[in-house]
Amino acid sequence: MATERAYKSSVSVKLDAGINPATGNMILKSCSLGKIAQGADKDKVMSVVGALLPVLDHSLAHVERTEVTILEN
Repeated sequence: MATERAYKSSVSVKLDAGINPATGNMILKSCSLGKIAQGADKDKVMSVVGALLPVLDHSLAHVERTEVTILEN
């Protein structure tokens, strides 16, 4: 029977750095947070991101959360 174990969990904060005048598309900058507790409450993760926003150069566009697990026999 296969088992699953947590491997790593991270959050990538995507920041709105304006509009590219050549394409009209949003310019996204990002910063990452690693070592997020596996299965951490989404509201608590967003609270941490919100606490960091005042020291970042750009406003928040969105947050991407990645949780990686390993499947083993």
